[in-house]
Amino acid sequence: MAGVKKIKPPSPDFLETIKLHLDAFGVGLREAVKPSRMTVQYPRELRKRPKGFRGMLVFDISKCISCFQCAFVCPANAIHMKKAPNGKYYPCVDYAKCIFCHFCRDTCSKGAWKTTNFMDVAFKSVDEMLLTTEKLVNGPEIPEEEREDEYVVEYEIRGGKLVLKKETSPDRIVEVED
Repeated sequence: MAGVKKIKPPSPDFLETIKLHLDAFGVGLREAVKPSRMTVQYPRELRKRPKGFRGMLVFDISKCISCFQCAFVCPANAIHMKKAPNGKYYPCVDYAKCIFCHFCRDTCSKGAWKTTNFMDVAFKSVDEMLLTTEKLVNGPEIPEEEREDEYVVEYEIRGGKLVLKKETSPDRIVEVED
C-alpha cells in the first residue's frame, strides 16, 4: 500500500487539556444545580398524555355493522375481519403492523372504535400482538402487580424554560375517549 499516509492524532497542549476538562466539569455542575432539560424517569414516572392522544383501541361489538370500512381504510393492513359464530364479521387488530393512525376510528360510521390513553404495553411474542375481537372488546389489560408507575408528571414550559413540574397519582383506569 504505497502512498498511504498515517493520520496522527491531535495532541493538545497540557493547558488546553486542563481547560477542556474544567469546561466539561462546569457544564456538569450547572446541569446538576439547574437542569436545562427535563427527563422523565420512565417507567416509575409517566408523562401526562395530551387530549386526543392515540393509544390502544377498544372495540364496541354492539355498534359494529360489519361494513368492513375499518379494514379497507387501514393503511398498514393491521385490521382484518374474522367471521363470528353469529355469521357477522368482526375486526381483529395486529399491533405488530398498526401505526396508530386511528383511521379505523375516524371512518367508523357507528362509533364502534374508541381510543384509550394507554400505550405502555409489551408483548412476549409477535403472535400475541394479534388481538382478536374478544380481546379488543375488553380493552387493554393492566395487571396491578405489573405496573411500575408511581406518579404522572405534567410539565409547564414557558419561553423554553421549565416553569412547573406537577406530580399526580397515576390513573389506574384506562380512559376511553369518544
